[in-house]
Amino acid sequence: MKLLKNLALAAIAVAAFMAFVGVGTASATQLCTDAGGVCTEYSGNINGTSTNATLSTNLANVECSHSTTTINASTSTGESIPGEVTALAFTGCQTEGLVHTACTVTVRNIPYPASLSGKTLTVSDPEGAGAKVVCSGIISCEFLTTDATLTITNGAPTVAKAENVKLSHETGALCPETATWSATYAVTSPTGLTVL
Repeated sequence: MKLLKNLALAAIAVAAFMAFVGVGTASATQLCTDAGGVCTEYSGNINGTSTNATLSTNLANVECSHSTTTINASTSTGESIPGEVTALAFTGCQTEGLVHTACTVTVRNIPYPASLSGKTLTVSDPEGAGAKVVCSGIISCEFLTTDATLTITNGAPTVAKAENVKLSHETGALCPETATWSATYAVTSPTGLTVL
């Protein structure tokens, strides 16, 4: 009976320890490069490319065949990893539909403060992160957001996905009533970037 009681106490102690370890590691976020199953902590520039960046509005949708971004991660580990979007560009942009009108997209207010917590990348800029979009005779407007959230999915490569981020659209000659932005950025460097 005493042995059974000791085993039960040991099992409870192990369960409590595992719960404590689980809580401790779940709150930390870690960036690493994965080479053959070995995680090497990483901080610094993270580059990404998108082939489907889309501005959806009630006037017209604009799709960009190429968008690049660079985020600088200040540290490799923390409850929240601080960073900064230091570069963002859009090329090959045109309106969707039967008639394609070429568009220019000029990024505004770079750099943008960013933070990574778990699998969520948040870009928060009080001045507004965004761009001026000009599609001759259709759209001529500046689109901004003070808070954009992207979801991270590990893979080969790891991707960051923005879905229907609401944008303000009050400055310009031809501004739509509604506007959202969506894009999926695949990490191009460093190779094997993983978010834990």
